Amino acid sequence: MPNSIIQDRKIKELVSRVGDDVSQLRSDISSLINHTGRHSIPESARDLRDSARNRFHAGGEFAASQFRNMRSHPAQSSAGILGGLLLLGAVGAGIYYLCKSDCCGSAEEEEQEEI
Repeated sequence: MPNSIIQDRKIKELVSRVGDDVSQLRSDISSLINHTGRHSIPESARDLRDSARNRFHAGGEFAASQFRNMRSHPAQSSAGILGGLLLLGAVGAGIYYLCKSDCCGSAEEEEQEEI
């Protein structure tokens, strides 16, 4: 039976065409990978680099303008910074005392008792 399938001329032609198609596909994939590696990826990387550079410079200009504003109004800037630091310290102290209090410990103990 296997000899009769191999002897079939139509199957031989189809197998040959599929083999040619696979060979052409391999060649096309190789060309695609080479082109992508040489052209598309470097162009995208350059675009990404330029975008990052532009944003970095824009951020630097923004920071410089904010520092210039702080110099022109030192009393308001100092008060704002001091107030922000005090607020941040109060929030941090509140979180610390909340974690050290019994309310958090009792919840953990209840969970351990259930297990």
